[in-house]
Amino acid sequence: MNERGLALHVNAGAALVARGANCLSRSDVHARVNELAATFNARGVTRAMVVSDDPIDILRAIGAADATGADLFIAHTNLPATTIDEIAAQYDVQARIGETDTFIAVEAPAPSRRIYMMTSGTTGKPKIAAHTLDALMSRARTSAKFSQTESKWLLTYQPTGFAGLQVQLTAVATHGLIVAPEQRTPGGFYAAARDNAVTQISGTPTFWRSFMMVARPAELALKQITLGGEAADQATLDRLKAAFPTARITHMYASTEAGVVFAVHDGREGFPKAWLDTPPQGVALRIVDDLLQIKSANLMGGYLDQEAQPLLNDGWLSTADRCEIVDDRVRILGRQDSTINVGGSKVYPLMVETFLLKQHGVLEARVFGVPNPVAGALVGAEIVFAPDQDHAEARARVLAACREGLASYQVPRVVKIVDQISIRESGKKGTS
Repeated sequence: MNERGLALHVNAGAALVARGANCLSRSDVHARVNELAATFNARGVTRAMVVSDDPIDILRAIGAADATGADLFIAHTNLPATTIDEIAAQYDVQARIGETDTFIAVEAPAPSRRIYMMTSGTTGKPKIAAHTLDALMSRARTSAKFSQTESKWLLTYQPTGFAGLQVQLTAVATHGLIVAPEQRTPGGFYAAARDNAVTQISGTPTFWRSFMMVARPAELALKQITLGGEAADQATLDRLKAAFPTARITHMYASTEAGVVFAVHDGREGFPKAWLDTPPQGVALRIVDDLLQIKSANLMGGYLDQEAQPLLNDGWLSTADRCEIVDDRVRILGRQDSTINVGGSKVYPLMVETFLLKQHGVLEARVFGVPNPVAGALVGAEIVFAPDQDHAEARARVLAACREGLASYQVPRVVKIVDQISIRESGKKGTS
């Protein structure tokens, strides 16, 4: 494999993937890549799909596709089996890589050396974004220049998602270790981080809030904390800084469609307004109709077989993230398609959640719409209070703060006090 690929032959003896008591080296994974690549060549495979949350399967599939020039689809394991079957049939997939590799003799088009990644697909069939391995590796290679080698990365994101793949590729590029928890729960993540002396953790703000409820910071020697997948709120950034004062804290903007866009290191939510005029890290940003638009060399090549493309004719990608400019900062208010319509007024759940998280005693919050025959919808909220809080007193105090600090239509009318809030495979909040 060439140096522009995974280059697993470099520092071959170093550990690469740890899961429970099992640990594989770079050379172990390299051997599996070569074995799969030989099978691809022997069977004439030009289109493959990996359906697995195991980093070993994902990396050997990427490596084999890179070595043979085959196209690779990366499928989420939580998709219905019928959906995976439909995608495989529609795009003439000849090999499925996972716990057991299977092959089917179908005629596939000439390969384009693309890696096809899927959106979360929480409702309906996921969109499929086309990337190249070189574009996906570009950020990992940049990280390799600044990151300490032989770091240990906890894999908290969905392994088949864009953020999860970036963690794996960055670990490969930095000759680091990927720690894959056996149990993807807050306790399971913490145990894996502690037992493997993890130094780097990247996760959504939602993940970090749940992690902080079970973690003992003194038992972790974290050097790098990264937040992504959701807009980072100031309360969470401040809590992490207090818990891990020596760690570097970064929040990133990235997506399946946009790739990695930018990273913020100054400890403040949002990003500098100056970046709209002076492109950061080779990425141009602009706000049109209050929505963020991006222009970057790492953008996807477009959706595969989708009529509605977010790529504009001038090369910009139009996101659905609504922004506001406050003084010298650009803040992301939330997804345009997540708004709650309360009597004709739009409520952005993320904005209300951010307000709730600033309140004393609130560890986590989820805001959602509740159908209402008069207003169309009302704002509902689930709140997790700290163990030392009296629920009745805390509820009254938080609602009083909402009535004072929010517009009347933004104030939660239905409030549930819960012990925890469900988290989807993506690391984002689930639905009730």
